[in-house]
Amino acid sequence: MKKILLFILITSSVFANNNRYMDEKDYSNLDFRIFAGIDAKYGYFNSDKTSDHSIYSYGLYIGMPIIFDYELILNKNRDNTRNFVLNQQSITVNMPLTSRKSQRVYLGLKAGNGTVDFEDNIEDLDNKFYAIHIGKRYKYTRHYHVRIELEAIAYDYDDNSKNDTGITFNYGFEYRF
Repeated sequence: MKKILLFILITSSVFANNNRYMDEKDYSNLDFRIFAGIDAKYGYFNSDKTSDHSIYSYGLYIGMPIIFDYELILNKNRDNTRNFVLNQQSITVNMPLTSRKSQRVYLGLKAGNGTVDFEDNIEDLDNKFYAIHIGKRYKYTRHYHVRIELEAIAYDYDDNSKNDTGITFNYGFEYRF
């Protein structure tokens, strides 16, 4: 799985930098269309609830640009570790930092909630989480975009236990309507 994600990352970075398949009129990053996408995450999870410190995730998202080309995104994810599963939903606001040709760099803030489903039938926990990420969006064609993000996450559980943290690498593929 790691090798596949690394291959996709390298391929995305190389081919999106000098996109020969787009006309110069398509380089604009001002795009006010609704979009939907799928994402995958892999990262390090610092928790005393599991001995496995790797976390991987998959999910769906839908979003729309709002004022000043900020993006408002609704996410639904399923994060997996060896001992439990986190079913989460969140809201993200992405703020553009820079853009050049078919690329945009942005800073994002995320907040959400969900449940922690333990595999050994311990009572499920409710959790809240907060995240900050920096990302880059590549525009391949008028409709297809790819996102690559580095995200730091902090979890807040309802049982007053030690809060968990994580760092994940996120990769998303989206379609703009």
